[in-house]
Amino acid sequence: MTINQKTAQLLKRVAAVFWISEGDTFRYRAYINAAVAVDNLTVPIADIWEQGKLDSVPGIGEKLVSYLDEYFSTGKVRHFDSIMKRVPSGMFSLMEIRGIGPAKSYKIANKFQLDNQDTAISDLKKILSKGELFKVAGFKEKSIRNLKKSLRSHKTKSNRMLLAQALEIAGEYITYLHKSPLISKAEPLGSLRRKLPTIGDIDIAFCSHNSRESMQYALKYPKIKTVILKGDKVARVRLENGISVDLKSSDVKMWGSLLQHYTGSKLHNIQLRKYALEKGLSLSEYGIKKDGKIYRFKTELSFYNFLGLEYIPPELRESTGEIELSRSKKIPKLVKLSDIRGDLHIHSDFVYPSSHDHGSNPLTEILNQASLQGYEYIGISDHNPKFQGLKESKKVEILKNRRKYLENEYKECENDVKLRVKYLLIGMEVDIRPDGSLALSDSALSLLDYVIASIHSSFDLTIEANTRRIINALSHPKVKILGHPTSREINKRESIKADWDKIFDFCFKNNKILEINASPTRLDLPDDLIQKAVSKGVKMIVNTDSHSSEQLQNMQYGVWHARRGYAKKKDIINTLDFKNLRQVLEL
Repeated sequence: MTINQKTAQLLKRVAAVFWISEGDTFRYRAYINAAVAVDNLTVPIADIWEQGKLDSVPGIGEKLVSYLDEYFSTGKVRHFDSIMKRVPSGMFSLMEIRGIGPAKSYKIANKFQLDNQDTAISDLKKILSKGELFKVAGFKEKSIRNLKKSLRSHKTKSNRMLLAQALEIAGEYITYLHKSPLISKAEPLGSLRRKLPTIGDIDIAFCSHNSRESMQYALKYPKIKTVILKGDKVARVRLENGISVDLKSSDVKMWGSLLQHYTGSKLHNIQLRKYALEKGLSLSEYGIKKDGKIYRFKTELSFYNFLGLEYIPPELRESTGEIELSRSKKIPKLVKLSDIRGDLHIHSDFVYPSSHDHGSNPLTEILNQASLQGYEYIGISDHNPKFQGLKESKKVEILKNRRKYLENEYKECENDVKLRVKYLLIGMEVDIRPDGSLALSDSALSLLDYVIASIHSSFDLTIEANTRRIINALSHPKVKILGHPTSREINKRESIKADWDKIFDFCFKNNKILEINASPTRLDLPDDLIQKAVSKGVKMIVNTDSHSSEQLQNMQYGVWHARRGYAKKKDIINTLDFKNLRQVLEL
């Protein structure tokens, strides 16, 4: 876990205890909002603490600043420790299981005295096998059946990091390397440079005229716990967070060769070596051997050109046809972050009975961040009002009030010289029910500019049922975008099963848009499905699904992911100006 994830987890656990022990909804919501804000920070919260700027983080007030100051100074918060003693600690492990919130976790842990976080889940499995969970109020046959399903899909945390976590760790190390005058360049290698959704160990290369001295400097990095392997050209270290990092030093003359050698997937490298052998060439990290002579390359471009190939972007080096395209000089011009002109999946802090979590920032702060990113337009797409317990007239009233509130907020910002966002769309992310119907009526939907339809429940349906469910939802004329299409949560929940060819064909024929969700925990569509969608001519949109203004910066992850799927600028509708975007969305 990163320091941000650990801090967010602590705040969520404290929030849960407030809810369970006191029914304190105010403090529960305050701590949850703070946890979401911390989890979505793009810089380590410990760095913000060191700068004395914790109060700049949304949701962290004066009291929380003092608690977090104690946490980062001593590693614990005495007040939090005393609060969490009110509940059996096994409850916190149970909260990690899909479908079990704080209340159910507490009931189980309290009934069966599960005081050990490390064994709570295995203890629960034993309780289920003995049929003893019926003794806990609220657990009927259906709920127990659902819990068993969740446990079957529940996995211990993957030893592969999310891309965002790995980039943070590697980025800090690379920043340190760049401080040395001995080192002219430093880059991540392997899956991290290819921007895979998850990363194993981290590999970093750096370029220097003096390998020995530059490696000595690299091994003085303050966050190293253990030096496992030490050499002038290669070293391996374990950091304080337990992550292993391989270090490679390269001479300037061979920098391009080394980068190329250690970036591609195993299959990509096999295919490239096979291609080189056909030309009588031999490849290595030192260069290209021809007729007994080794040719060295400062850049990857010159390396590929020597082979008679077009440059292959790192994201494509997966043996998915890129070498054949390169030979034919047909590598696509992939979409770039600078091509993006707006984001249509953003959650605000508008207060109403929502079916899911709110955003943590007001529209003014969202507009400021979007302006910093140079966006021409944004769309606010909060979750639909909960469909149980609310009358239809109340839902319509909520949507009318929400539109009025957002429009007034935007008008107040219009005269701000820093505002670059010229257009605001007011949409909504609406739940797709298991039968494909939407969680809002037509009268409510008519109040929206556009709808992102998303699956948030019943993930275990058959291929046929999910396909029918998605196509039914997309058939509604108000629905323009399918949000996080496969519903996957990386390292937590697998993609739903569906006939994607059939869905893509429907989208192409009916002008429906597939979302590439840029959240590092989703990156959904998966890259292989992006490539298939591109081949079928289906249009897509890269959205951040932001629940805080800082999360708008996650757009880069979505663009990298789109590039892995061979997406070009023309494939992504939020590269269009607002006039053309309106035409595509039929607004």
